[in-house]
Amino acid sequence: MLLSYNVEISPMSGDHAVSEFVDKVVQSIWKIFYAGLYESTRKSLEGLFDSLNQEVDKATNLISAGPKNWNDTAYSLMQNVSENVCIPLAAAFITVIFCWEIIHLVQESNSMQNIQPERLMLVLMKFALCLIVCTYSFQIVMAFCDLGIWASENLGGLTGDSVGEFKLTLEDLGIDPSPERITLAAVMELGGYKVMLAIGTVGIWICGVLVYVRVMLWFIELLLYASTAPIPYSTWMNREWSQMGMNYTRKMLALSFEGFFMLLLFSVYGGVLGGLQAGNFKQNLVMLIGCGFGLAVMMFKVGNISASIFNAH
Repeated sequence: MLLSYNVEISPMSGDHAVSEFVDKVVQSIWKIFYAGLYESTRKSLEGLFDSLNQEVDKATNLISAGPKNWNDTAYSLMQNVSENVCIPLAAAFITVIFCWEIIHLVQESNSMQNIQPERLMLVLMKFALCLIVCTYSFQIVMAFCDLGIWASENLGGLTGDSVGEFKLTLEDLGIDPSPERITLAAVMELGGYKVMLAIGTVGIWICGVLVYVRVMLWFIELLLYASTAPIPYSTWMNREWSQMGMNYTRKMLALSFEGFFMLLLFSVYGGVLGGLQAGNFKQNLVMLIGCGFGLAVMMFKVGNISASIFNAH
């Protein structure tokens, strides 16, 4: 008796095996792409603020060093202008104001008939003091600058490392470094983050350049104002004209402390970065770039802040 067996192989099992094999191959390819893209995105995030932090560190060192250490040639040039150009101009103003004071004294003393010796001595003392102040006016306003630099140095210990404390990673932002299953959508999403970081890096680099340029403009403005110090100080002899010298003094104090407020702004900026929490990538990225642009914008408002505090106009 012959027994016959009919063995049927289901075509579905073969298709399923092929499908699993293809899926494994595709997943292997996606993993390679995803791992490379993830590593590139991670480095972009870590280096996002490198250029800005470098400019902030450079600006901090320059502010603490002062205008003379920034550019000794420019400093010496402005000092020579003050001593050789502005002091002779101030001497002319002092002479005019002294003559004006003598005329007033003569008028008030009934054509010198009732002149009081103490009034004449007071005019002569104001004349002598005004000459001395004008002679050393550049050194006086640089002493204001030294006071601002001293305040900046004391503040520098609080701001030195605050900017560099940014340690947010992709894992903190909710991006899995090795998901169980990788899809085209996941790769495209990570690629989009990479493009956003590239655009943000360019923007942050521009912000860093603006921070450095703002510090240079501050030094130039400070030296320009300091070089003309003898002219406004020559007006202190007269009550009506002395307001010019007082306004100039307040302006120089405001300029001298702009560096202090810049360092204070760096400290606030570092505190904002350090306070970022793990969460949505897009939201944190917008916050990061916004902090950079906010720092650049506020750097150009420091002058107004300092001027308002010292009532300089």
